[in-house]
Amino acid sequence: MKKIALIIGLIVITIGNLVAQKVESNVVCFKSNMDCANCEKTLTEHLKFEKGVKDLKVDHISNTIYIEYKVGKNTDEDFAKAIEKKGYKADKISKTDYDKALKETADKGKEQASDVHKVRK
Repeated sequence: MKKIALIIGLIVITIGNLVAQKVESNVVCFKSNMDCANCEKTLTEHLKFEKGVKDLKVDHISNTIYIEYKVGKNTDEDFAKAIEKKGYKADKISKTDYDKALKETADKGKEQASDVHKVRK
């Protein structure tokens, strides 16, 4: 009975340690100069294999790149170099500026859709 209690105790401690070892992450955002969906695909395919990438969003319409990565696995500067290596600009922007760019792009899309609807009437 003591052995079972000891094993259960070790399992609980091990699980607790795994949960406590939550990996920290950083977020870096860039403004770029993509022209089309192929540019977006090129950067997505290239960046998804960079060390530590946890989340990646590349958008050619807003010309933005969002990268969430594990701390200690990579740096903002290394991601900028990886983007530039493919021939694109990598101007670092804040998360707030990134969110603003996406919102402005979405708003423009809604306006354009509304204008098309007005023309068809």
